[in-house]
Amino acid sequence: MEAVYQANPNVVLALFSNYPYAMNAAQEKLPAILWSATGSQDMGEAMAETIFGENAPAGRLNMTWYQSDDQLPDIDDYDVIKGKRTYRYFDGEVLYPFGFGLTYSDFVYSDLSVKLMDKRNLRVSFTVKNIGKRTSDEVAQVYGTAPVSRVKKPLKQLIGFRRLKNVAPGECRKVELSVPIEEFRFYDVISRSLMVEEGCYTIYAGPSSAAEGLTAQIEIPGGKPGLRDLSKKTAADHYDDYENIVLTQGQFGYSAAEPLCPEKESVLVYRDCAVAPDAKEMVLHLLSEKGCKVEVLIDGKTVGSWQGDTRTYVRNPRPVMGPLMIPDTEARIAGWKPVYADVKIDLTHDTKEKQAPSELIIRMTGDVRLCYYRM
Repeated sequence: MEAVYQANPNVVLALFSNYPYAMNAAQEKLPAILWSATGSQDMGEAMAETIFGENAPAGRLNMTWYQSDDQLPDIDDYDVIKGKRTYRYFDGEVLYPFGFGLTYSDFVYSDLSVKLMDKRNLRVSFTVKNIGKRTSDEVAQVYGTAPVSRVKKPLKQLIGFRRLKNVAPGECRKVELSVPIEEFRFYDVISRSLMVEEGCYTIYAGPSSAAEGLTAQIEIPGGKPGLRDLSKKTAADHYDDYENIVLTQGQFGYSAAEPLCPEKESVLVYRDCAVAPDAKEMVLHLLSEKGCKVEVLIDGKTVGSWQGDTRTYVRNPRPVMGPLMIPDTEARIAGWKPVYADVKIDLTHDTKEKQAPSELIIRMTGDVRLCYYRM
């Protein structure tokens, strides 16, 4: 590309790929880039027709094109929310945003209207006008977001789109979409179910996820987040936030949370908890072979801790042994396998100063897998 550009800067890059590239140099230098996915029998002919203006390109990117690998977390990190992956959570500068695509004409959007048809559907309508000199297709896109929520919601999420074919110069097209409010569902870790959270939502209409299009706000009915009942079993993986945690197979159908790096402290955060005034004990169902330390905090204050392993925990206290029995018994203990155990921690929190809701934090270090807990 550099050699061709040096010979003739008036050059078009035709790129066939199924993945995004950090092609910053091409974007900065070349006057035009035409991209196509691979797999079509006529993709070569279609590309040629587009280059020579016999048809107008109207594809849209189905993924975000980043500027660098450095903008992304490790490739094995599948937490798109905490890792800020995809257009839904990434808040940095991108090379090309999700839904981006140019054509040989220009379009403007107007008259956005968002109404609640019933308790299950929105009606989104707006007008798209071709203000260019060429007939072309346009892919009108609608996004939504919940500005206020107890959980981290997407910055934007695609909730509908419409491809408008052969829009003539000066022509206006009316677009109407019916959008189920279930598009805004998320998994609520407190109720352990999918829910639409009630509140004010912002709806966007435009040519891509990052374009400055039209906006409107609408009140959407839904559920209200509740409080965690800590007297019942709470799955360890139903946290609100975490640090240095990886999920793995647990017991009784539960996933287990364990430190990604055992040498470092790992943290599990559970917000909006209802702590019973008479809660004096916490039970954690966990597994540890080599030993670990677990610390429990309520509203930032340590209220209990435990240190040990579950290879010997369930077999304590040891029986009284004579001198001749000790070597044989120690040898048997060394051969014991670790098992999941209900580790009990005495709580020392001051219930008189308690305010609801509370934030529960579990800190762990060492070799440990936590399935669930209860107070």
